Parts: sequence; C-alpha cells; structure tokens
Amino acid sequence: MSSQKRTQIVVLLAALFLVVLLILAPRLPKQARLEAKKLEASKTDPIEQKINQAVALVQDGNNPMQGILMLREILEENPNRVEAHWHLAHFSVQSGQYEKATERFEKVVELDTEKKFPDAVFYLGKTYATLNQPEKAINCFERYLQDVEDPAVKERVEEFIEELKR
Repeated sequence: MSSQKRTQIVVLLAALFLVVLLILAPRLPKQARLEAKKLEASKTDPIEQKINQAVALVQDGNNPMQGILMLREILEENPNRVEAHWHLAHFSVQSGQYEKATERFEKVVELDTEKKFPDAVFYLGKTYATLNQPEKAINCFERYLQDVEDPAVKERVEEFIEELKR
C-alpha cells in the first residue's frame, strides 16, 4: 500500500473519529444542562411550579404580596422547601427586612444539603454586615471562601472581610 493511500486512510479515520466524538459530545454547557434538568423537574413538581408562579408574581410587580403569601403558604405545608426560603430571603432584603432575611438565609444554609444555593452563606454574611454584626459577617464570608473557586470573587470577599475588620 502506498504512503499516500495510508495517509488518506489515517485522515479518513481521524475525521470519522472526530465526527463520532462530536455526535456523542454534550450539546449544552454544564450549567445549561443543569438548568434544563431543573426546568424539566419543575414541570413535574407541582410545588416547584407554585414557587415559580409566586416568584413571577413578586418580580412582575403587579401583585407582589400575593406571591409572598403563596411562598409562605408553601412553607406552611412544606417547611423544608429550601427554594421558597431562598426567594423569601431575597425578597426580604429587597424590602429592607434584614432581620427576616437573616433568619431565612440561615434556614437556607441549614436545609441546603445538596448545595443548590452555594451563595446563601455569602448573602447571610451581607445581611449580618448590614445589621452591623461584623463578627458573624466575617464568619460567613470566611466559610464562603472555602467553597469559592473564582479568584475575582475570592478577592472581593477578602476585601469585604478587611473592611469589616476595620
């Protein structure tokens, strides 16, 4: 067999191999795949659907109190629904109710064993800082640093810690 023929066969096999890899490769980035799975799960989970509906009511601004009441109702029936606590905590911050936000972020940190909300500790630290509780805020920020990989985020959190220590 001639060397030109061998080269053609090698190139053809390499191209075929690449085509197979492209066919088998995931089409979405990891984060997009996770969000797609979450969306699919929310279609089958009626509580998740109700949480999404409640959040939409709050965010569109037409009837935010109805959304808040829906989230509270969800928590009365399902007190361990971390997503509901997460959204209520953020809405508490938005409305300036930092004590409630602190309680809710603490609940998220307690319940979130799957680490769906890794930033909860950061937000808890921010609410403690807003409530002028620097020791608790520093504690949270230092805990958050243990899980953060992004150097820019780490740098900013370390700056928060230094500001609080002054």
